[in-house]
Amino acid sequence: MHKDNLQTNYRMELPAKIMHVAMREFRRCGVKAVKMDDIASRLSISKRTLYEIFSNKEELLLECVRMQEEAFEKHMIEFSNDYSHSSIDIILEFYRFQMQNVSDVSPVFYQELSKYGHVMEYLNQKRIKRNANANEFFARAVSEGHFRKDVDFDIVSQIGAASMEYAMKTEMYEKYGMKDLLHNILFLFLRGLCTAEGIALLDSSIVE
Repeated sequence: MHKDNLQTNYRMELPAKIMHVAMREFRRCGVKAVKMDDIASRLSISKRTLYEIFSNKEELLLECVRMQEEAFEKHMIEFSNDYSHSSIDIILEFYRFQMQNVSDVSPVFYQELSKYGHVMEYLNQKRIKRNANANEFFARAVSEGHFRKDVDFDIVSQIGAASMEYAMKTEMYEKYGMKDLLHNILFLFLRGLCTAEGIALLDSSIVE
């Protein structure tokens, strides 16, 4: 391949490489502890090259979070669109994905994330969109006999979000760890939505 083509391909692939390295370090060490110099050094690129692609750390963090959220969303859409998967299968896949996602993250990362306004605005917009889509899923789970008909999903969704917000604000993850915290919040609300059949399927599949 021509040298110019190699260079062009490298430049096209570089943003994704930067985001993968940066997100790994942000999640492991927290956002504040990771300097732009550190990221450039790990990739063996100049600081100037890094700043040509991402003008500051908040922009880089936002794109990292966006990349992670879009990957999660794409995976769940593909999984849900496979009609061999029941609503309980989809719940379990969501649960497993979330458990895996928090298993290697420093609590400091979540603590510092709230300090970045553009990132929080993006995540709030994602949450609103997902809540709207969740209503369709709730109706599907009811029709399959896995969710109770007498539960107001909007109320449960708001209480669940408030519970998670309280847990983050009071830094409960410092005492219990993010994985145990998320497991107990998710499992409590998911199980409460389920019929007896749904509970049996969840209890036989979810292992702490």
